[in-house]
Parts: sequence; C-alpha cells; structure tokens
Amino acid sequence: MVQWWRGRPFQPKEKVTEPRTPGAWVVTIRSVPLRYDELRRVVESTGEARVYFGEALAYLHGEAVALLRVEATGFGWVEALQTWWRQAQKRDGIPFDVRFYVRDREFVGSFQRDRVEDLVARLRERAPRVGGVPVAQ
Repeated sequence: MVQWWRGRPFQPKEKVTEPRTPGAWVVTIRSVPLRYDELRRVVESTGEARVYFGEALAYLHGEAVALLRVEATGFGWVEALQTWWRQAQKRDGIPFDVRFYVRDREFVGSFQRDRVEDLVARLRERAPRVGGVPVAQ
C-alpha cells in the first residue's frame, strides 16, 4: 500500500477569501474568461495589488466573465493593466473590455469608456477600504 503523505497528516493550504491588508482599497474586475490568467498576472505584477479571490469562469446575468477581487495599496497596477489590455487587443485582434466595480456590483468604469486617470480617481474615491482605515498618502 502506498502512503502518499509519508506519515504526515495532510495540511491543506489556507484559503483566503477576504481582503486582509489594513487600509487597502477593494476592487472587483470583470473581463472575458479567456484572459483570466493574464489578468491575474498583470494585476499582481507591480506588487501594489493582490487578487484575494478569483474565478476564471463565472456567470453573471447570463454573461460568462472572469472575476477577480483585488485588494490594492496603490493604483500603479491599473496603468500596467491598461498597457497590457491595449497590447492584447492589437496582438489578437479581438476586442474585449476590462470593467471595474466596487462593492461587487457598482460599476465604476472600463478601459473602453474611460481614461486611466479618471478611472483611478473614481476608484480612490468610491472603493471601500479594508477595516475602513484610510492610508496616509
């Protein structure tokens, strides 16, 4: 008989389903399911944001979407995400959008409709904070 754990009890990884960084902004991103892995990688690439919950394929109001819930200590990742979004559209020739929400359902903006500066300003203003504690800027 094979012992997979070699005498040690199974220790599952701790699942994080809620934001933990005090004072971080909480933002929800929705886009096309095909782009989930790339979206996640780009969001976390700057070190200012962490995806605490992600679903590669969710159905919301009959629409298939990739869903990422992000806690962010800054917003440099939004510009990096827009740069990637433009390159991906040119590379593949398939138009898609990246939409931003707060409180999971309140639409804030998207890359097709808004400039990055306006989008970041609205996210700073409207996104809830973890613990309700403002971060010194």
